[in-house]
Amino acid sequence: MKRFLAAGAACLAMASAAQARVQEQSQPQAATAEAPKPMDQPRDWGATLVQDATGLHDIIVDSHPGAYDPLNPAFRPRLDQGLAVALERANSTTDAGGWWWALRAYVASFEDGHVDINVTQPGYGFATRWPGFLTVYRGADQVVADRDAADPGTPPLGARLIDCDGVAAEPLAEQRIGQFRGRWFLEAQHVLFGDWLFLSAQNPWIDEMRQCRFDADGATRTYALNWRATPDDLGARRTRLIQSASTDFGLKPLDDGGFWISTPSFNGDPSSEAHAKLTALIADMQTGQAALRAASYVVLDLRGNGGGSSHWSELMAQILWGDDWMSAHVESGVEAVEWRASDGNLAQISGFLDQLRAANDQPQLIAWAERVVTGMKAAKAAGQPYWRDANDDSAASPAAPPSAPQLMSGRVYVLTDSSCGSACLDAVDLWKAAGAVQVGRETTADTVYMDIRNPVLPSGLAQIAVPMKVYRGRARGNNEPQRPDRLFEGDMADNAALRAWIADLAAR
Repeated sequence: MKRFLAAGAACLAMASAAQARVQEQSQPQAATAEAPKPMDQPRDWGATLVQDATGLHDIIVDSHPGAYDPLNPAFRPRLDQGLAVALERANSTTDAGGWWWALRAYVASFEDGHVDINVTQPGYGFATRWPGFLTVYRGADQVVADRDAADPGTPPLGARLIDCDGVAAEPLAEQRIGQFRGRWFLEAQHVLFGDWLFLSAQNPWIDEMRQCRFDADGATRTYALNWRATPDDLGARRTRLIQSASTDFGLKPLDDGGFWISTPSFNGDPSSEAHAKLTALIADMQTGQAALRAASYVVLDLRGNGGGSSHWSELMAQILWGDDWMSAHVESGVEAVEWRASDGNLAQISGFLDQLRAANDQPQLIAWAERVVTGMKAAKAAGQPYWRDANDDSAASPAAPPSAPQLMSGRVYVLTDSSCGSACLDAVDLWKAAGAVQVGRETTADTVYMDIRNPVLPSGLAQIAVPMKVYRGRARGNNEPQRPDRLFEGDMADNAALRAWIADLAAR
């Protein structure tokens, strides 16, 4: 069962890890005589929170498949409870920070990476403060990884956090980060957002900590926290901490006979730059198919890939392993898809279909979108909450004989990091089933609710990401990550080290 819309041009839910991590971070503001922008205009922020939280609730009821899902009876109570908490917080909300973090907590309560929120004003950020240092996760420990070297009152690099204000390190992170990010049980969330523990971005629902204890060189030391404005290079510091790779699309032959194929996105938007680069990459792979199949090994680099369309990973699998091998060894893992038949969802798929027809170069996707639009219209006409699609081409392909040949001479490695979600997870599912070996770091995870659209909340100040369909019978469960067979302990942004490490694995 394919997903096509999870990373279109307006997609929020699986944006790049770097963007998602810093969207509350303050941005430099140029001094101009322009009129105040929407987020800077005076308003009743409590009333705005009531308006937007109620609007978010109503959009979810109208368009999210979970609102009518008989297999998820806890969804509707969670939706209603989240609204009740947001409305209670509105009584004491006086500024944009209160509005934003209350909405973010509401979104986080769904425990679903495909339900997300972002401000609509480009470049807007909340003023941030820090106590002169940042911690990140190293395994289960939170350790100091960046500090103001000129401040002798900050803990040294490598110091392990014990507690702050009497609260132990892990529940502290759950309260201060997990409450507003959700899915704190995932390692990927710790990796992506762990450095928020000692950042304060106008969030009135948590207090700035006063003192913390650290284990430094075997001794327990207490530090009083001196909160102040963050340095101008905070973004660069945080990018280094996350070890986020900056890769581009491409197929590169290696000196030892291997190939490195980088796909930092599976964007399904035909008008996007990523779509054009993916199209060119697929063409290069088709041209070099014989060399890829004869290579000593092939690396499928998914670092930074937050998802998009599973169409791309299926095409790549066909080029590498061939249709017969895929049919004999890969099961769809999904019995059916049920689409929430709402006006908003129907408009989203219809718009995507118009884009595909305008591009006129993907007949398979056009046929898929036409089928979904027709089915959703029929369900709406019949007053049904869902249209059930049990005839996806990935499930309908005939089984090949078990003797299908293995066309790949060498091993295929799937390189993942904490950014891998949505259709990136589909790719890992597919390629591992075909015989690839996952290496690198644990992925993030997703629920069975898929394919998002991005409605704007009533105030116009924020837009959310809302799934439109639900998978039935998927083998990988809700919020279940893919874990590597071989764990890379180094810096995931160090291309040279990764290539040497994988080359060593391939030579064994």
